[in-house]
Amino acid sequence: MSLSTGAVKVLYDEQKENPLHNNPTVQIINIKAVSVQGGIRHRVIISDGVNFMQAMLAQQHSPLVDSEQIKRHSIITLKEFVCNPLQNRKILILLNFDVVQVDVDAKIGAPVTLEGSSTSTPSNTNSPSSTSASSVYKQEPKQEPKNNYNSNFSSGNAANMALDANVTGISNLNPYQTRWHIKARVTLKSEIKTWHNSKSDGQLFSVHLLDSSGEIKATIFTDQVDRFYNLLEEGKVYYISKARVTMARKQFSTLNNEYELVFENGTEIQACEEASNIPQIKYNFVKIADIDKHEKDSNCDVLGVVTEDLGVAEIVIKSTGKPIKKRELILVDESQKTIRITLWGSQAEQFDATDSPVIACKGARINDFNGRSLSLGVASTYKLNPNTPESNHLKQWYTEKGINTQFDSYSGMVSSSGEGVTKRNKITLQEAKAENLGMGDKPDYFEFRGTVVFLKSENCAYPGCPECKKKMTMEANGWRCEKCQKTFGSPEYRYILTMSVEDATSQIYLNAFDDQGNTLLKMSANEIMALKENDATASQVIFNKALFQSFNFKVRAKQETYNEITRIKYTCMELSPVDYVKEAHEIVANIEKLLI
Repeated sequence: MSLSTGAVKVLYDEQKENPLHNNPTVQIINIKAVSVQGGIRHRVIISDGVNFMQAMLAQQHSPLVDSEQIKRHSIITLKEFVCNPLQNRKILILLNFDVVQVDVDAKIGAPVTLEGSSTSTPSNTNSPSSTSASSVYKQEPKQEPKNNYNSNFSSGNAANMALDANVTGISNLNPYQTRWHIKARVTLKSEIKTWHNSKSDGQLFSVHLLDSSGEIKATIFTDQVDRFYNLLEEGKVYYISKARVTMARKQFSTLNNEYELVFENGTEIQACEEASNIPQIKYNFVKIADIDKHEKDSNCDVLGVVTEDLGVAEIVIKSTGKPIKKRELILVDESQKTIRITLWGSQAEQFDATDSPVIACKGARINDFNGRSLSLGVASTYKLNPNTPESNHLKQWYTEKGINTQFDSYSGMVSSSGEGVTKRNKITLQEAKAENLGMGDKPDYFEFRGTVVFLKSENCAYPGCPECKKKMTMEANGWRCEKCQKTFGSPEYRYILTMSVEDATSQIYLNAFDDQGNTLLKMSANEIMALKENDATASQVIFNKALFQSFNFKVRAKQETYNEITRIKYTCMELSPVDYVKEAHEIVANIEKLLI
C-alpha cells in the first residue's frame, strides 16, 4: 500500500499550503491505551514510511480500537486533524479519518523520528509495549510549578518565568489536551446572571480571554462564581490551567473560536504582572461594504464614524415581557457605505454621539432584517475614538471628505417597531409639514429645536407594573398585573404626556413618555402623582415651571386614522436641554463651510 511519503514532516511543520497536508495516507505503527481525565484514550504513532510522529485518537474513535477495526500497522487517510505543541515536541489530534486497510503484516519502510535523538525509532516487534515505542510514550510533560493558585495571587518574577517557559497559546487549546496553561488577559467580564426553573437554580458569569494567538470565552457556574468573580478583573493578565475545554456554543459567543472553557473546582489561576506581550484588545475589522459577504447571525468587528443618532427608545421583549432601552446609530467608513447598528440597555443609555465620534465595535452581530444591519449584544463591546492609526485615519478622512459625501446604505432606517423610516437632520416645524413628513407608509424621523407652550397635567401618568411596566388595575387586595399574573402593593407610575411645542415657524402636539417626562418635569412620575394627591396646587406649579422651556426634540412622525379621520401623530423619542455654546459652534462651522 502506498503511503503519502513526506506527509509526516509537512504535518509536523504545519505546512498547510503543501498538497501533502490535504488528506495524507499514513500507517499506524503503534497504539497504546492511556488513562486520562474522562476515560481511556489511545495514543498512536503514525508514519509515512520516512518519518513518524506521535498522535492521539479523538475519544469517539476508541470503539474502532476495541473492535479491532483499526490496529497496529493499519493504514488510514486523515481527513480532519489538529497539530498541537506539547513541551518541545508536537502531537497530532486525529479528529476524523478513513480506514484504508486494517490488516497489514508489517511496518512500511524504516521511519525515523522528527523529535531529535532522544526518541528512538520504533522497532518492528509486534508487542505494543516494546521498549522503543514505550520510550516515546514515557516522555510525559514536565509538571507545572506548584503554586496555590486558588488563594494566593502572587506573581513573582521567578514563578512567572517558570510558567512562561511552557505557556500554551489559546489557539492551540482543544478538548484532547489534559495538561496546559495559558497566559491571557481578561478583556470582558459579564455581570452575574441567575436562573430558576423546575430542575435547578443557579448563577453564572463569563469572561473573554485574549493572548497573542487568539481569544476564547470562559464560563463560570454556580459555586465557582463566588470563588472567581471578584478575583478576575477586566484588563488584568492571569495564568490559567485545569479548566475544561468544550465545544463553543456559538449562539452565546461572539468570539472566533471553536472551543470555550468551563472553570471547575480544580481550575487554577495566578495573577501575572509581566504582561507586555499580551495585547489589550484584538480587532479584525470588516469594511462596511463587505458585511453583506458574511453570513447572517455571524459576528464581526467594525470601525466606523457615527453620522446619525436616532436617540433612545424603549421596547418590550416579547419572550420576557420586560422593557429594554435601545439606540440606533448610522455608521460609515471609507468604503462609502452606511449601516445601522443597535445598542441595547446601559450601552444605549450611556452612548454619546457628540462630534461624530469614531466607534470601534467588537463582536457585532450581523442581522439581515430589511437589509444588513448590526447589533451589539451583552457580549459585544465598543470603544469611542480609540487612539489607533486606523481610527485617526478614518476620522481625518471623514472630516476632510466624508462629511460632505452622499453614501449608499444597506436599507432604510428601522424604527423600534421594526418599520422602515426616513431620517432628517434638524429642520423647522414648517419644513416638516411642507415636506409631508409622516404621510407615507413608513414613519419619518426628524429633529428640531422648540419651546413647550402647553403641558396637559390631567392623566399625565399610568400605574405601571414594577416588573413588565404594563398598565395595572386596582383590585380589593392590591394592584393587579394581568401580564405577570401578580398583585403588588403599589404601582410604579410612568409618564404619558401630551404637550404643545412651537418653534419660530409652526406648532405641533407631541406625545412623550417616561424618560422625556423625567427630563421635562425634573421629577419622577411616582413623585408627581404623590404630590397631586396631597397638594394639587403644588403639583400644578411643577407643570407650569416646565412651560416656555426650550429643548432639542427628536420626533417620530406617522399618520394614523381614528374615527375615519387621518392625521399625523408626533411622538417625542428624545428631548434634551439646548446647549447654546455647542450649537453656536455648529452654526459657525456651517457658515465657514459656505464660505469655502
